[in-house]
Amino acid sequence: MPPSRSRSRTPAKRASTPRSKSKPAKATKAIERPKKFGFRTIIAVFGSGPMLILLTYTPWRAYMDGLLKFPDILISDTIACSQWHRSVYTTGISMAALSSCVIYSELIRAMKARIEELPKSVKIDPNLLMALDQFLFTVLAGVVPNLLILISFMFIEDADEHGNIQIPKGEELIQWLLHVVAATLAFAGLGICAFLYAYHIGPKALALGIESSQDVKTRMTCAVGIAVTVIFGAPIRAMHIYHSRDTWAFPLLMVEVISLTFGVCANVFGSVGMMMELDATHPKVLFRNLSLKCWWLTLVKPLITFTPFYGHEVLKKN
Repeated sequence: MPPSRSRSRTPAKRASTPRSKSKPAKATKAIERPKKFGFRTIIAVFGSGPMLILLTYTPWRAYMDGLLKFPDILISDTIACSQWHRSVYTTGISMAALSSCVIYSELIRAMKARIEELPKSVKIDPNLLMALDQFLFTVLAGVVPNLLILISFMFIEDADEHGNIQIPKGEELIQWLLHVVAATLAFAGLGICAFLYAYHIGPKALALGIESSQDVKTRMTCAVGIAVTVIFGAPIRAMHIYHSRDTWAFPLLMVEVISLTFGVCANVFGSVGMMMELDATHPKVLFRNLSLKCWWLTLVKPLITFTPFYGHEVLKKN
């Protein structure tokens, strides 16, 4: 048989696929970062956490013990119902204010640093950067100072036989006015922060991947809850003053409890993830430096071996 000729097969032409146009890269997933329970996390949990008890159990217990009489059942009434309650709330609110300063200073600083680390191809909304500054300014210059003012001045608000509020006079008027104005500004600042986070910061931080999705979702829930509650709070407070204290006392109490509870939950449950990430990568305090040996080396030993003008001699040698 004649040898079979091998047919030359022409290579199949590759289908030419049009190249997709390059698009700016987008960071859509948060980077998995290490976490560690450190000093920032302790401040977030134990600084704001006790307020959950002061906003829920403590007012109920004061009412059951007869220290509160309807319709004087607001958080402000609970603070002023006894010297013990005033001391407890002063401590709790002061700790929450301190923890808020630490939490949001660290949070905004870390978010800005992570934004700068993103590739240049990632487009950053300028409104996000503005909202970050506005958020931090509102916390440090609005919410925190007014929280400290409202617990420093007593809330005294009496009513006539028809249930209408009687404005106090004299020195009590100044205390009442400072307390009411500070409370109004604190809740207004809380609402502003909630709107800034829910509309600008949260969604864009999640899209850029600069925060963990769990933190963003928790804080978004709290922000929406605060914003809605504060919106309802303004007319309810007006009706409480001008219409009837008996009718609007409980709704106003719910506004206070719900909005403040959302705020505390944002501090604790919505920030603990970021605080743990920062504690793992950039610890604020190294606990090994707080051992007894370290205190001995830095505090006790220099006092024992102290000689006058020691620093002067060192400077003279150098």
